Amino acid sequence: MKTNTPFHRKGNNVPSLNSPAALPITQNMNPGTRHLIGIRQYLNSPHSFQDLKTLIHLWEHHGNALIPAFTLAVALCGKDPRPFLQQEGLEAAVQFYDYAEDRLSPAQLVKRLIYDFSPDHRVQILYYSPYPEGLTYPIDLFTQMAVFLHFQHLAVSDSDFQIPFPSVLEAFQYHIAAHQEATPLVTFPKRKRRSLDADNYPINRWAMEDIENLYVYFLSNIRYLEMKLDIQSGLFFTNHLANMVVDFNKVGRWVGTLHLAISLLRQPDIQVEQIPVDTNVQHDSTISFGVQCAKIDELYDYYLIPMENIIRIALDNPRKYLMHDWCAGLSVKEIQRILEGIYRAYLEYKKSRHFP
Repeated sequence: MKTNTPFHRKGNNVPSLNSPAALPITQNMNPGTRHLIGIRQYLNSPHSFQDLKTLIHLWEHHGNALIPAFTLAVALCGKDPRPFLQQEGLEAAVQFYDYAEDRLSPAQLVKRLIYDFSPDHRVQILYYSPYPEGLTYPIDLFTQMAVFLHFQHLAVSDSDFQIPFPSVLEAFQYHIAAHQEATPLVTFPKRKRRSLDADNYPINRWAMEDIENLYVYFLSNIRYLEMKLDIQSGLFFTNHLANMVVDFNKVGRWVGTLHLAISLLRQPDIQVEQIPVDTNVQHDSTISFGVQCAKIDELYDYYLIPMENIIRIALDNPRKYLMHDWCAGLSVKEIQRILEGIYRAYLEYKKSRHFP
């Protein structure tokens, strides 16, 4: 395995399309492929195996109308999917890239992909780790793939089908049509209904999302609050120039989407779009309360803003700062109880983790 310096995406370190670092992929990659659909998946439950099977069948159904302009890739950690694919007769429907035993960073994996990646009509599965690596890793991987493999536009989606796959494709077409030359672009679909798995959850998940979103607004550009962006739908779209901006080298393993949003909304020339999308009821989620607490910790570690400050700001004007779907019919006192309850649950979780 080569041990060159990892890629960087800023300034003069970015290889041009004609540089030697970029040449190998032009030999393998279908020149008509311009858009990457990236699905991030943690293969750990019967639901997740069925989601993978469904995704393959959906691509077989929709792919003919999209190939060669679109490539579908699944960045996968957790259990090895090959026995399941063989059992279901799906081996011929995928192209498999196995890096799991190497435990590569996203930058190292992309260096390998430049020589290995040869996308075709099949689902491209990138098996990067037998262990859960968090939410940041696949976003870092896909944005680097989009830069160094020269995709013009990128879609990154969770594999849980909270947003139906046809809606993902429709929203991607909207994003591509909104593209303006020489302008970084990010599109956040807006769920018509935030269908979240809330079974056995100790807090209000809708309120928790709003708290996390407030970090984005106050760390980037508060004017985007007026758009009420749905930053955590599990789906976003970027173009090549936007992907050149983001850098995940110093952030934690759980805050990938939040950090991407902060990084892009800070850009003075960023174009921000949103499109309403339908949702399915979510029955299974890898986002536990512990994961959400880890996100809050990482936001503090990187940006030095405590959760308590965000809650105080939200309570100054909850109708302005919070989504109406969960708090429209509540009094300010009721909203306050919910937000303060989340903060207490967060402190209790930290105490239980640090002082068993």
